[in-house]
Amino acid sequence: METNGNKPKISLLSSIKTTVLLWILLSGGIISAEGQCLSAINPIGGSQNLLVLEKNTLRVITFYRYHYGNRYFSGDSPASFKNIRYAGYNYAGTIVGYGLSGKVTLEGEWGYFINKTQIYRGEPERKMKGSGFPPLVVSLKGSLLKDDINRLFISASGGAKVPLRRELQVRDGALLPMEVQPSSGAWGAVAQFFVVKEKPVSGSRYFFTARMESNARNREDYRLGNALYTSLFYSKHLMFPWLKGDWTAIVQLRNELRGRDTLASGTKESSGGQILYLSPQINTTLAEKWNLSFTMDLPLYQHFHGTQMSSRCGFAFNLARDFPL
Repeated sequence: METNGNKPKISLLSSIKTTVLLWILLSGGIISAEGQCLSAINPIGGSQNLLVLEKNTLRVITFYRYHYGNRYFSGDSPASFKNIRYAGYNYAGTIVGYGLSGKVTLEGEWGYFINKTQIYRGEPERKMKGSGFPPLVVSLKGSLLKDDINRLFISASGGAKVPLRRELQVRDGALLPMEVQPSSGAWGAVAQFFVVKEKPVSGSRYFFTARMESNARNREDYRLGNALYTSLFYSKHLMFPWLKGDWTAIVQLRNELRGRDTLASGTKESSGGQILYLSPQINTTLAEKWNLSFTMDLPLYQHFHGTQMSSRCGFAFNLARDFPL
């Protein structure tokens, strides 16, 4: 911010950033997040375009997500290392899909880390916090199979991760560690695969999703490890006479595999690993137009290369609506 006498003068870039941030915060949000420690976000049932949209249909999906951890793991066992007392993030983002035709959908994913924080033990405690935009993801999704008789649907998509900022974030004259950077500043690619099986008589559905992310090196010659997220869902439409409204219960098993990061000097030893989550979710429809859901992320199994801060718990609120154009 520049000043002219006592009157502050805000730059055009700052005004644009503020406007975009306010829009995202008001709309909620989701995007795939970068970083190996506590920041791998895989879109969940109720907050993802699993299949292609009808032609000229606009779908907006937004959410807010919080995740935190407060203990270290080495391999699949808790470690005695206690350098960091708390690590977590608050995130908001948006997915927008538009049906170009009955078989092809254009999608964009973007968001904002309100904060990615690590609190170090000591007297006094030291806090490191980053915030900002992760890469924009632009992709095309195509329908591979649409079997209306057997209610089986398959789709796939591919796209690019476009960094909105190439430089790493610096606070108080110090370069922030990669774990609290909102973005690595590198380009990347995303490929996804979706299978949906419906059983209308029982009001149940089965979903399988897979998402693979590959990252290039950034300007500091740092490369995030490739990531593979696979999820298996079961959803059941709740039909009880005492339950008012339209409600659906979803149970998700999500497995996250992340490769080691690489530096200019070689492989980063304490990076990459596996987390298996159980994610129960409740979904409801408001005014027959808005889909609202709440999700918990509970780690069932964790295995890390080296010693890393693990995931403890997380939750998300999702809101979605279709707009015929």
